[in-house]
Amino acid sequence: MKLKEKSAYYGIEDYSQEQLFTMQQHLFQFAEAIGGLPKNHLEVFHKRGWLLPFLYAYDDLLWGRWNYWFEILEKETIEGSGPIPQIEWVMPGNSGFEFTKKMLMKCVDHYDSRIDSFAHWLHWGLALTDEPLNISEKLNQHYYENFDMFLMQKYPSDYMSHVLCEQTGKGYKDGLGYFPTPYQVSIMMTQMAYTDADNPIMAEKYKKQTINDPCVGCGSTFLPASNYSLRGAACDVSKIAIDLVKIQSRIYAPWFSMHPEHIKGFDKEDIFELRPSEEKKSMEGQLQLVF
Repeated sequence: MKLKEKSAYYGIEDYSQEQLFTMQQHLFQFAEAIGGLPKNHLEVFHKRGWLLPFLYAYDDLLWGRWNYWFEILEKETIEGSGPIPQIEWVMPGNSGFEFTKKMLMKCVDHYDSRIDSFAHWLHWGLALTDEPLNISEKLNQHYYENFDMFLMQKYPSDYMSHVLCEQTGKGYKDGLGYFPTPYQVSIMMTQMAYTDADNPIMAEKYKKQTINDPCVGCGSTFLPASNYSLRGAACDVSKIAIDLVKIQSRIYAPWFSMHPEHIKGFDKEDIFELRPSEEKKSMEGQLQLVF
């Protein structure tokens, strides 16, 4: 993609010089934890979490979600945390959405690329895995030169569902049968579920509730709920879908991505957990719900 074409979508003119300077400062400060930003694509192999400084700095400029969550983590309670920073989701057809989707499609458009390898590359960059990269230097360079975190954050949406569907249409068998809820419908369903969310009393009530999506996919109905609730659980039969929703939760919904159990202030309801089954007739490896 040409730099001039990209610049039009960055919308740098929307921010003051002070905001941009602060973002750059934060970027380098966050990067100190990994010994500085990668100087080239080869250093990516040795810098787990190298995308996090970009994620945190860009989010500070755009939505303020990670700073909001970091403050809660420091206090260890959601009490007194104030309203949840709202994300304004963009829909297919929006020019920013289409441009960002085009960027992601270019990332996976490589003779040596599979959506699995792209997902693992992002997991490594976002510190979602300890497993080192096992791809060629050329493929890593391709991802490194084409992936643009800022575009995904400036135009937030359920991109990974589109990527997975298109890759499945090109022969990716692990995605067969995957059909996401259209994002416009997901937003509408979420708004219907969280009635009177503009009311501060109701907003505080919703914030303390735990949501559960038993068929999460890439997060079409899960991600919008992050505007209302600060704790969520999800599952899916598709491993690649789970890998992709982890990426999008890390980018858009910090409280769904990184949630220590000791955080206080939530509704005190019994929460189930999965444990190895102790039933005599259980098959090896079978799990049971414990309430």
